[in-house]
Amino acid sequence: MQYKFTRDRENYEMYASGGVIYAAPGHTAFPVRLANEVFRRCLAFRAAQGMTGPCTLYDPCCGGAYHLTTLAYFNWNSIARIIGSDIDEDAVALARRNLSLLHSAGLERRIEELAALHERFGKPSHAAALDNARILRQWLEQWSTQRRIETAVFRADATDRRSLKAGLAGVRPDVVFTDIPYGWRSNWSPDTLALEAGIDPVQALLDALLPELAPGAVVAVASNKTVKVQHTGYRRIEKFKAGKRQLVILALEPDETGNSARANPDSGR
Repeated sequence: MQYKFTRDRENYEMYASGGVIYAAPGHTAFPVRLANEVFRRCLAFRAAQGMTGPCTLYDPCCGGAYHLTTLAYFNWNSIARIIGSDIDEDAVALARRNLSLLHSAGLERRIEELAALHERFGKPSHAAALDNARILRQWLEQWSTQRRIETAVFRADATDRRSLKAGLAGVRPDVVFTDIPYGWRSNWSPDTLALEAGIDPVQALLDALLPELAPGAVVAVASNKTVKVQHTGYRRIEKFKAGKRQLVILALEPDETGNSARANPDSGR
């Protein structure tokens, strides 16, 4: 793939999973440069439609919210709110810790943790992470004087419309960016409603999102190359490959009036 919106040479060491940003076994870290590229393509499409203000960014399969956290640091002025949800309770707990790094109290707590680790073990990795956290603190202090990014995390089955509706509580995402489970290091939970009903979980996820999205919303889905990411309520804007992944960017399909089409919120489960 050709990168359009990110530089060829940029240092991402500061955002390494397990450094400043919390990590846990079984939770993957989406490549930072690729995440930036996908998100900025979504913003570029929205800008072409005349929507240029800070967006509400949502991931219904957020895992530990690693890429949501890094996206905020690279795109602070483009994001007003970040929301993550996941069916796994441990993932939700990790996501809360990572998104707390976008607020002064959470980042200060992380600095204290890293300082204690460095004092106890004296590892160069702890020293580097501590230095990086202090740099991020300086940036956060500067940005926060202008505006803050609101964050929220909740537990929900991404394929269950009622679950998403309850968790979002009326907030309508402008950009959805999700790295769905596709079998390399993660799989759909056996408790997923779509699997229990024998339904394609990707179709169910897109269907569940449809009535909750803001007008003109864009949905980016990362998956393996065998997954079909399509739905009659959306039109495909872009599809491209990056390594073993495919990325598909969708926009709401306009109805006969020119407005974004929406599924009936009261239909289905």
